[in-house]
Parts: sequence; structure tokens; C-alpha cells
Amino acid sequence: MTIKKILISEAKEGMVVATDTFDELGRLIVPKDTKLDKEMIKKLESYSVFIIKILDGYIENVDQEVEGYYEKIGATKEFENFEKIFNQSVLKLRNEFNDIVEEPENIDEQELLNGIKNIIKANTNNNNMLDMLNCMRGYDDLTYVHCISVALICSVMSEWLGYSEAQRDELMLAGLLHDIGKLKIPKQIIVKPDKLTDAEYKVIKYHPRLGYEILKKSNVSDSIKNAALMHHERYDGKGYPNGMKGEDIDDFARIVAIADVYDAMTANRVYREGLCPFDVIDYLQRSMVAFDPKYLFPFLEHTAQMYVSNKVRLSDGQTGKVAMINKFEIGNPVVIVNNRAIDLSKEKDLKIVKLM
Repeated sequence: MTIKKILISEAKEGMVVATDTFDELGRLIVPKDTKLDKEMIKKLESYSVFIIKILDGYIENVDQEVEGYYEKIGATKEFENFEKIFNQSVLKLRNEFNDIVEEPENIDEQELLNGIKNIIKANTNNNNMLDMLNCMRGYDDLTYVHCISVALICSVMSEWLGYSEAQRDELMLAGLLHDIGKLKIPKQIIVKPDKLTDAEYKVIKYHPRLGYEILKKSNVSDSIKNAALMHHERYDGKGYPNGMKGEDIDDFARIVAIADVYDAMTANRVYREGLCPFDVIDYLQRSMVAFDPKYLFPFLEHTAQMYVSNKVRLSDGQTGKVAMINKFEIGNPVVIVNNRAIDLSKEKDLKIVKLM
């Protein structure tokens, strides 16, 4: 079979790369005999690889698994119903938040909780909540969607932490209301798809104080108010707005901080796709000094364990199954590929790029 040079713009799923492909610095990007898919083509483009060599006239059948793990979940009737209830809750929350901003004195906590619990009830097959959230489509109106997602992640975390129903409800409310201060930030900054300017970033960093100002006269607990004020504080003292450190930060704020970052990094947005959970797990573990370990490690371990035995694609195009989680490098598990165990904690050039 002959080898043909093509422009990357002509690349199609199923084409097979005929030679090892390197970037301009000589780093291997895609090895020989790799079957191209959407992620691989995007990767080549991102590394400014403009020409590749393929096996001419040879295109493998693109099987259904190329769709990926989340696409399969997103195609189910269960997810269709979940998304419908979720979207209804977003519309309802918009009105409730606007009322709170105008008159914060008497917040109807039960009404807010009912909206979240209706979404939880919509997950009729008890699919993992984090998976359901990762399937959500991109939204322009991020604040309400993000607040609901963080509340749902807090609900999951409360189960993992063994909280009582009352503690779970309070933590869910803390997650739901944590970003209410963003309603006081100009919308063009909130929805801006590009990097914020220094001036814009300074404005958005003020939202924890604005949220606390909205809630301080309300009937919600101090922990909920503190979650709004402190969810960007970091355990090592390098957060904002007050540079608080360690145990001085409210417990609920420390939990919401983890849920906040996880949702922000994994959620699909109109301007970019969410990251693979293993990428986010690896990031959070490398940033462990910023988060309370007694909340961070149970979250990372439980999240990673959900994908043991799951099929994954590696950054070199190979597919395999997650066999075991590495305790000290949770985001880099052992993956079985063609009956060979690959320990990603030792293979530093490889990582999981997609759940299949």
C-alpha cells in the first residue's frame, strides 16, 4: 500500500498514519499506524502539524466507540429526561436568584432545595451524577448552570463524606449560592470566551465579596454565607479575596472550592470542550497544597474509582481499560492495553485523553 502526503485539513477519521509524526521540536505527537479520530486530528492541528503521511486509500471502519463515553450517555432517554429537568431548574433558578438579589432577607431555602432534589430524582437509573453533568451541552448563561452543577457535586461529596441529610442540604445550598455575587458583575465579563484582561479579572475577583454582601442579611446559615465569601480562598493562603489559610477557611467553603474547580474544568462550554476527568484529577492532585486534603483526597479517589474497568484512549492513540488507581498519582492509573499493563505514573509521556 502506498504512502500519501496530505494537508491536516484533509485528514478524516479512520485514516491511518503511515509514519511517526513529530512536532517542530522533534517530539513524537502521533506514532505510526495510529488510526485518526477527531481528538487526534485536533491534537495535530494544535501542534501546528500541517502535513501528515497516511496509507493511501486505506480508511478503517470508524466504530461506534469513537463516539466516546459521554456521547453514549448523552444519547440515552434517561439523560434526555435529566437534561430537561435540569434546564427547567436553570430557568427557575434565574428568577429565584434575581429575587434574592433584590430582597435577600427571606430566602426560601426549601424551594431552592426542591429544585436541586428534582434534578437528583430525574436521575432514575442512578447513573453517576458527575457523568450526567459532564454530558451537558455548552451554555452561554454560565452562572446559573454552574451553581446548580456545583450544588449537585456537593450532594455527591456529602455522600462520600458520610454527612447527615441536614448537612447534605446545607452543603447543597452552599454550592448553589456560592457564585450569586456574579449577578453583580457585568455580563460581558462573565460570558467572555477569551482570556480576561487584568482589569476584567480584577472586577470578577470581587464577586465573593458581592455574594457575601447579598447573603449577609439573609436567613441562611453562616456556613452558606462563608461559602460565598471564601470559595476562592486556598488552603495555602494564596487565594482571594482575603488570603485566608487552612482551618481559618469555613469547612463548607473548602468543599465548595473543590466542586467549583472540578465543574469549571470538566464542563462543556460554548467556546471549548470540558477536560477529561483524569486530567482534572491530576491537576487537583498536583495542586494539593491549595485544597484541604481531608476533602480533596476522598473526592479524587472516589471519582477515579468510578472509571476502573472503563475503556479509555491514551494520548498516543492506543485504547485500553483502567485496571488500577495509583494511590499517590490518582490521575495516572494503570491501563491494560493489548494484555500489557501500562503504568501512567511511570510513563510520563502518556496520559488518558478520553473516556470511551
